[in-house]
Formats: sequence, structure tokens, C-alpha cells
Amino acid sequence: MFSFFHFESCFKRVDEAVVKDVTWQSGTFKEKSVLLWDLENIPYSYFPKLKQALKFAPERSFIITTNSIKHSKLISMQKNGFEVLVSHKTDSDTKIKNVYKILKDYDEFVFVTSDSDFTDIGKKILSQDKKLTWVMQDANKKRIAMKMNITDKNLKLITLSKFEL
Repeated sequence: MFSFFHFESCFKRVDEAVVKDVTWQSGTFKEKSVLLWDLENIPYSYFPKLKQALKFAPERSFIITTNSIKHSKLISMQKNGFEVLVSHKTDSDTKIKNVYKILKDYDEFVFVTSDSDFTDIGKKILSQDKKLTWVMQDANKKRIAMKMNITDKNLKLITLSKFEL
């Protein structure tokens, strides 16, 4: 008579190694989270330390830079789920303004930058009772911490030391 097609037969069992690869070896994926990495402030060589510090992979990840990126590094970034946005130096304010446009779409933000220009958007995120994790290098921690309310329950500051690489 009639036979029905079963989708389950088309899928193989998900391999745990695949899950770990997609979730940056953490095994944890966070929906409604976005990561913004300002490459001029913190180099991509910090990626292993970032994965270790976050303990989760965000839903979307962006690398923002004004410099050209070597093809091999670009492939690595894309393999790790990053969308790479290359802008001109005059676009630095524009990249921050574009973050305002996506505020309503996400509940948790991760900034990977030591640039204090992101403090205004960080304050806006916190004022909307959203979570913000700010990853920075130790040399610039004071400059950012002085501009943010470090007692806010939704703010988490993570410091990456050059000596940890």
C-alpha cells in the first residue's frame, strides 16, 4: 500500500566530537548570545584562552577589523564560526552603532576588546537588563572598569594576560 518516508533514517547519530568542535570544545551552546571581537585590540592568537574563559559557544560570533587578514587565518576564523567584518578606519563609530541595531535580538553579549569606546553600548546593554561579558587584556582593565558599573549583576569582566599565551 502506502509507505511513509522517515526522516530519521537520513540522519546519522551525532558524534560527540562534532558537537565539541561546533561548541569550541565546551559542549555548551548559548542561544540568543552574540560575540563581538575587535581584532585591533586583542589578536586572534588569544582564541584558545577565550574558549577556555567563556566555557560556551555563542549563537553568533563576529570579528571586526580594519586590517586585511591572511587567507589561512580567515579560514580558521570561519571554521570556528566567526563572521568576519572588515571595515575602513573611518567606520569605527559605525561598527559600534550597528551593535545598537541588534540589541533587541540578543539577551547576552560578549565583547572581546580593550577599547573603551564600547563602554557606551555596554551601559546600554546593562540598562536593558541583558548580560554582558567583557573580555579584555590586563593592561587596559582600569580604563574600562572606571567607565562601567562593575557591581552590576549582569556584568562579568574577564582579563586575558599576555603571559598566559
